[in-house]
Amino acid sequence: MLNVGIIGIGNAGNQVATIANTELSIPVIAINSSEKDLETVPSGIPKKLISDTEGLSEGAGKDRKLAKKLLQDSIENFLTSEDVVEFMDKLDFCFIVSSTGGGTGSGVSPIMTDILSKRHPDTNIILIGILPESEEALDAQVNTLEYLNELYKALPNQTYMLYDNDKYAGQPTYQIMEKVNKEIVGDIDVLRCSYNYTTKYNSIDNRDMTRLITFPGRIVVSRLENFKDKDCDTKTIEEMLIDNLKRNSHVEIQRDKKVMATGVITNLSQTLNEEFNNNIPNVREFIGSPVHSFNHIYVNEERGIGNNVFLIISGLSPINDRIYKISDIIKEMEEKQRIMEEENALSSVDLKGLTDVISDKGKDQGELNLKNIFDSFGSL
Repeated sequence: MLNVGIIGIGNAGNQVATIANTELSIPVIAINSSEKDLETVPSGIPKKLISDTEGLSEGAGKDRKLAKKLLQDSIENFLTSEDVVEFMDKLDFCFIVSSTGGGTGSGVSPIMTDILSKRHPDTNIILIGILPESEEALDAQVNTLEYLNELYKALPNQTYMLYDNDKYAGQPTYQIMEKVNKEIVGDIDVLRCSYNYTTKYNSIDNRDMTRLITFPGRIVVSRLENFKDKDCDTKTIEEMLIDNLKRNSHVEIQRDKKVMATGVITNLSQTLNEEFNNNIPNVREFIGSPVHSFNHIYVNEERGIGNNVFLIISGLSPINDRIYKISDIIKEMEEKQRIMEEENALSSVDLKGLTDVISDKGKDQGELNLKNIFDSFGSL
């Protein structure tokens, strides 16, 4: 099994790190620019505060530029910290996880990925971003575009994974967050070879998995877990994989059918193994044919054990369709904002005249001078 660790940045990243550490004992570090937010991370999980030169920080307030400045002021202390050095040196892979719409995670994660890749070249870095719902505020959409711009322009050869809260739009926000966070942890568990049981058939060993998930570009994982043989009576395994690709929390795959590599891991009963084609021709028709393919075949010898099939797709194209959608959302929000400003009823009211009237009447009422008060907030 590969040695993997997670650096969770910002609230979303901290939550993913907490789940991975608690449920799978994966080593993690939680980073935030708010000491108050770090207090929500369970004790026992290493925490790092990025702050100004005086060690002070009260968060980034969704300001990516401020988050970058705080990182710049504290990066040397972070990089030379003994526990960080030990953490990075023992890993085969480090996953850097954050939301793309916030301030701290969005602003810090791409830069941190670049810095750690250069500082620890023997550790493979995979960047993971979580995109906001379409209904989230304008700043979340803009921050996401800036994050993606840095990913594609400043980190052109980066391996990365992108998840999308918008895939579950309409559900309560806390439920969406829990679902996506758990899916990220489940995918990382697959990528560290947790289900690559010893087999006499085709296998994906650590070296194979490393090659599979280090091609530049995007990684997507489809997971079918603990299903019964009878579940395949109405749908084939390939149909279930395609359905999962459409409905899971990964950003939708581009339909250009450009795929560098696929890996198929099966833990199936003898019966299903005989029926399933590991070359997944129907899935390839949907996603495209890969340049490289890897297979791991394990036969469940005990009756009653649930079946698992995992599909790993790597070297995928940038998420251009989702970027266009975000751009359209931003334009729509900006247009609504412009209309609201034009229709501002207060613009037709002579507030200056009213202020003067009120101020004149108020001269005899003690020391209260409303004009001076209004002036102190800026002239109207």
